[in-house]
Amino acid sequence: MKWAVIWVSICFLAGCATYKQDIDAGLGLAKEGEWKEAEGKLEGALDSSQDKLLYYMEIGALAQNQGDFERSNDLLEQAERLSDTFLPENFSNRSWALLSNPRQSDYRGNGIERVYISYLKSMNYIALAEKEDNTAKKRELNDAALVEMRRIDIKLNEIRAQTPSYQDLNAKENQAFYMKALSWLGDFYTGGRDTNKFIYRDDAWARYMEGLQYEMNGEIDDARISYEKAANLYEDGYAKQYALSSTTADRAWLDTIRMMQKGGFSQSEIDQRITTKLSPAMQEKLKQYHKGDAELVVLEHQGFIPDKKEMTVLLYADPRAYSLVLEPLHGGGTIEANDAFRWFTMVYADINPLNLIANYKAGGAWGTFSGIFTKRVILGRPVWQQLTSAKVDKLLTEQTIRVTVPYYGRFTLDQHQPTLQMNSSTATINNSLRMTSLADIAFQEQLAQAQRDIYEGLVRELLRSWLAYQVSSNVQDQNAALILNLIGQVAVFASSAADTRNWLTLPAQVRLTREPLAPGEYTPNYTVNNKTFSLGKVNLEANKIKLWNLRNPY
Repeated sequence: MKWAVIWVSICFLAGCATYKQDIDAGLGLAKEGEWKEAEGKLEGALDSSQDKLLYYMEIGALAQNQGDFERSNDLLEQAERLSDTFLPENFSNRSWALLSNPRQSDYRGNGIERVYISYLKSMNYIALAEKEDNTAKKRELNDAALVEMRRIDIKLNEIRAQTPSYQDLNAKENQAFYMKALSWLGDFYTGGRDTNKFIYRDDAWARYMEGLQYEMNGEIDDARISYEKAANLYEDGYAKQYALSSTTADRAWLDTIRMMQKGGFSQSEIDQRITTKLSPAMQEKLKQYHKGDAELVVLEHQGFIPDKKEMTVLLYADPRAYSLVLEPLHGGGTIEANDAFRWFTMVYADINPLNLIANYKAGGAWGTFSGIFTKRVILGRPVWQQLTSAKVDKLLTEQTIRVTVPYYGRFTLDQHQPTLQMNSSTATINNSLRMTSLADIAFQEQLAQAQRDIYEGLVRELLRSWLAYQVSSNVQDQNAALILNLIGQVAVFASSAADTRNWLTLPAQVRLTREPLAPGEYTPNYTVNNKTFSLGKVNLEANKIKLWNLRNPY
């Protein structure tokens, strides 16, 4: 046991570096649209048992991008099973990660990733159904796509049951002043950050896609219900939370009203919805839909979800205030270092009254101000006495401990307006809408769990450093003890790591273009940011929807 922690730490140094290089190389190829080459790189990087879920999700997404829809579904089905299996976390797996680094635990995924496993599978089934000539087999594949949509519904309902809804948040905003004041003081005590605002609680876009697929299968009332759920979600807070246009709700209401027209609702009910829910521009768009029309629906899955980075935070003791202090490592003026520092001050810096008082006691007025750039963990005298009896206080005053946490750097979404041209002689169509931002969802999910990340990192590095310290403390020879202590400090410091894993081949955003058209042959071209994508020659049938699942890596 004496050498266990030091040995484990040294062994993981090379492995983590190689993993990061291979992931970056694979992602770089994917961003150039080199899907097969990217798959080869990521297969090598994700070959450990802890990364099985990631492996199936990443390779499954890349297989879909290559048009290998059956293989994609086989891989994503494996991911589906694992995403449920990993929910009850294995204790021994977790303990091993605590002694080494968090990447040694099974990757469990998160809510958005579980939803998008089914989302991509539904896209695969639709693509397979389009290629199928046998009517019975085609119906079976379309039904399988709907099954995946129902799975999404179940997953989102599970997430909703565990998180406050937009209505709950809106009610909190509209409560009486004295209740707001009490809540405000409570937020101060917990760091002043209401993480409920950042939680992934439902998915308006996934609900909208349910409606689209029900409509494609002729299940009009189910389509209406799903479109209406999406419209309400966009209105209630989804569009605001993820910086989407308010027109997203307009689009969902338009499709709800179309289903009402097809579903036999009275004209007075339909007119009331048109008047109260649709902007003048969307009212004009609704008039473009006629009985017997075909429709082309373009789903542009653009870019890539941002990858997590690793931030170093230094931990040291402040015996005068019976507390531990965390301070970001200042790495100069690079963009990444600046982003890390901004993340720390946004998420972790001390702003609650207790920490401000402790900072003031420790360093006067300057100490209070400097607390903006540090995080203080107040232990109190009784806990500090326990640390003293275990000689942990001596460890913390003799050396600085490195704690690493994941964070997202700044990112920008592509803002270019796509254009759709149905034939070379026709006018261009400019009605594309960004309906969701997976990049913003991932970013806010990380904000919501940031406090947990830093406390888990703190406990992990304290434990590892204490075990390494115990090794040198039990050596009788003073010179040998000093050397061993130095080796242990360096090994533990250098091997500190954060779990930066996530599903990197997911798109950053999804843009929607819907256009009703007269039945006939077309050769659609979709252009965005000087890149043109062609669907080839297609025959659009009356009363049918043609879905173009477009993966734009640029």
